[in-house]
Amino acid sequence: MFAPFASRDFRVLWLAIFLRSGALWLDQVARPVLITELTDSAFLLGAVLAARMAPNLVLGLVAGAVVDRYPRRIVLVASQAGNVLATGALFALLLFDLAEAWHVIALAAAAGVNIAFFQPARQAILPSMVPESALRSAVALSQTANTSMRIGGALLAGLLLHFADFVWIYGAMTGIYVGAVVCTSLIRTRGAAGASAARAGGSLLRQTLAGVRWAFEARWPLAVLLISIVMFIFLVPYQGVFVPLMVLDVLGEPKSWVGYLIAIGGVGAAGGSLLLAGWRTIPAPGRLMAALLLASGLALAVMSGAPHLVVVGICVFVAAACSTNVMSLANLTLLAQATEGMAGRAVSLMNIARGMILVGALLTGGLADLLGARTGLLTMGVCLAVCAVILLATPLARRVSEDEPTAT
Repeated sequence: MFAPFASRDFRVLWLAIFLRSGALWLDQVARPVLITELTDSAFLLGAVLAARMAPNLVLGLVAGAVVDRYPRRIVLVASQAGNVLATGALFALLLFDLAEAWHVIALAAAAGVNIAFFQPARQAILPSMVPESALRSAVALSQTANTSMRIGGALLAGLLLHFADFVWIYGAMTGIYVGAVVCTSLIRTRGAAGASAARAGGSLLRQTLAGVRWAFEARWPLAVLLISIVMFIFLVPYQGVFVPLMVLDVLGEPKSWVGYLIAIGGVGAAGGSLLLAGWRTIPAPGRLMAALLLASGLALAVMSGAPHLVVVGICVFVAAACSTNVMSLANLTLLAQATEGMAGRAVSLMNIARGMILVGALLTGGLADLLGARTGLLTMGVCLAVCAVILLATPLARRVSEDEPTAT
């Protein structure tokens, strides 16, 4: 399970992801609460999440080609530096009491650009850091670095929301991102595929189109993409929209509980990642992903009728554990079955799926405004469960299997 930590560069990357995740989850808690206080609009609450994820949809495949074309370490450092600039700008606006709703949304979009390049780079560099036998553990453990600070970052955000204000939160966030940049710059592995791809692959556009052609010829990546799209439309947006609404408007609890509930989700996500890291084989990852989506849909449906925070917390725990494993399984399948020179473009398919949060966030915010928090959340849960059942009942999920031959 912990074999990847024998690699010095994996340890440094893990720490960089850990720090970045701490800042990210501070933001995931604080930004929805901030926009709620500035506007009191559920639709704009969804618009913040949509703005963050829109760059993934626009830049997704191009970002994958960049990751394959240039040293992956450089892409990681540059994307982390962009986080410092975007977060530091909002910190300055809050410090001088100049922040408005459009600033919050625009800077969320700027942060989304950094996410579009960071996510495929951090996944694609893993095969250069660890032996092939340790790749599954490396993918799962890197996700653990991301999800474990979902606990610490969200708890810290909850405490800061209780005792301090948004200036302190975004000041701390900027400092943490600086630490992540320093750690990332210490990575020695550059990602050899980047240099070779730049020499042999032609223009950036040609490399991007080659990645698209590879996905259609292999076909199984399209199945991974579809399963992931379902998750990012109907599952992931609930946290940024319905958790704040359930806490603040439905149950009337203090805003600090938004952070505490997301931290509970972090416990579920970290536990799910560790479980995946310890599994020896996963013969049918496509069907497992669909089954996890079904469990998540049922959790959202139960949460919609929750009479107390305890029930909400249990449902958040289950949904987070399931969604984290779906993401890890998707990334693992794409990495394990693609050549190293195609790794960036393979995992950038997840950028396309991640960008569909744009649709899910606007849908979620619209449903919350139109139907209310409880009915809107129930609607999302039912839609997710129905899609999962359809995936399980069709041959599509069976296309994704560990013994699928690698496409070249």
